[in-house]
Amino acid sequence: MQDENPGENKTLLDWAMGLCPDSPRKRVKEWIAAGRFFLDGEVVTQAGMRIPDPGEALTMGAPDSATASWAHRKKIHPKVTVVYLDASFAVVDKAAGILSVPMEGYKTLSALEVLAEYLNNDKGEPLRKRLFGNRGKVRPLPVHRLDQYTSGLLCIAMNPDARQSLMEQLRKHELLREYVAYVDATCHEESGTWRHHLKLDSRQYQQNLFHKPVAGSVEAVTHFAIEKVFPTNRVTRLKIRLETGLKHQIRIQAAAAGLPLLGDRLYHSGTAAAMKRRGATLPYGLRRQALHASAIGLKHPVDGRELTFHSKVPADLARLEDRLS
Repeated sequence: MQDENPGENKTLLDWAMGLCPDSPRKRVKEWIAAGRFFLDGEVVTQAGMRIPDPGEALTMGAPDSATASWAHRKKIHPKVTVVYLDASFAVVDKAAGILSVPMEGYKTLSALEVLAEYLNNDKGEPLRKRLFGNRGKVRPLPVHRLDQYTSGLLCIAMNPDARQSLMEQLRKHELLREYVAYVDATCHEESGTWRHHLKLDSRQYQQNLFHKPVAGSVEAVTHFAIEKVFPTNRVTRLKIRLETGLKHQIRIQAAAAGLPLLGDRLYHSGTAAAMKRRGATLPYGLRRQALHASAIGLKHPVDGRELTFHSKVPADLARLEDRLS
């Protein structure tokens, strides 16, 4: 009996030849092995794999590692999703609960280490070669951090020159960092700016806030605007944009403005006191502070292109909104 759908039996190499009709079959097979073909945005390297007609889902990446990029979302760890990656930098979407970068005293992997492990293992070799050529191990470098229990977008440099460029954008307040925050109060201003001076305690763990400069303090500037009000529960959803970016900046400045974050065990005085009671839980089923890094905007370290990346609020904050509505 004749196959009613012979296209189903074609190999990846057969379909790839359709994208490169003037290239020798052997060369196209080598390109597949080198990780230059993508199916639905993911690298495919098995030339003999049989697939149905992929249509426009099968694409070929650029051979120039300086311009090649990986611009699709892929979960590489239960708590880390790659949003964008090229030879200069990566943007990952970090879930609450995982560290941004390694910290002394913590044995669990950080988001930065998860990315390094993914790129440097055998499965990541085709992608690594396509983006970085034949050089050795890729060593991602931190650009900024998110608190362990803050979710959202994190920028990671892939080489020292890119890191220097991105850090300079941070210093000049040119790197866009926007957040969604749910605060435990009614905000009476449509928008505004918080300006304070922050100084870490002797343990380098908790911030102290001052309204005027003191020895060792650093100015913190945060812009906010109301996105949504939940009047029944006296909760406000704020859009927040960092101008400076100090540890716990949003959390302590929001609390100082009378707008502490829901679920904040450190700077929400009511929550901090309640959590000292045995068996106490955070409100609305939360397990962390209700803060999500929703957008990052930057200039590409190599060609200066302006790029912006977005992240929707994760499931726990979506459930929070449902309970508040």
